[in-house]
Amino acid sequence: KADASGAACTFTLPAVAGVTGRQYTIIKSDSSANIVTIDGAGAETINGQTTYVLRTQYEYVTIICTVSEWLVIGR
Repeated sequence: KADASGAACTFTLPAVAGVTGRQYTIIKSDSSANIVTIDGAGAETINGQTTYVLRTQYEYVTIICTVSEWLVIGR
């Protein structure tokens, strides 16, 4: 759960090495206009992009680690 009510926030994912199959679900819990940014470690990507952004209350994303990147499997 990510609360950006005070300011925009960033959730940095762990490096993909050694966490293949790990899943995370991140949800923006507040109604503010501040964004929640999910960031891959270093140059690692999420669906080919370096970041994924949640903008609205209750918006969420579920991601899974492959051998070389993070993939969105639900939103």
